[in-house]
Amino acid sequence: MSDQSDERARARLRELLDSGREVDIREIVLAVLGPDLDDEMVGLVLLAIQSLEVPISNDQLIRGINNLRLWREDNS
Repeated sequence: MSDQSDERARARLRELLDSGREVDIREIVLAVLGPDLDDEMVGLVLLAIQSLEVPISNDQLIRGINNLRLWREDNS
């Protein structure tokens, strides 16, 4: 992902998380990847988040979601 794409994803994620309402994983993945998401990607992100032992930053979340997308593309 380019720096500009990362910045847009960061802005969308920040807006979502600052909304003050409860958000689900699908909304987070949508904010980061845009409309190119599917149930499998949402499931992978959910598993990754559930396995975390410490809190992560928004930037780490974005990087992790993008890395999962790239890993899946490379292995499909």
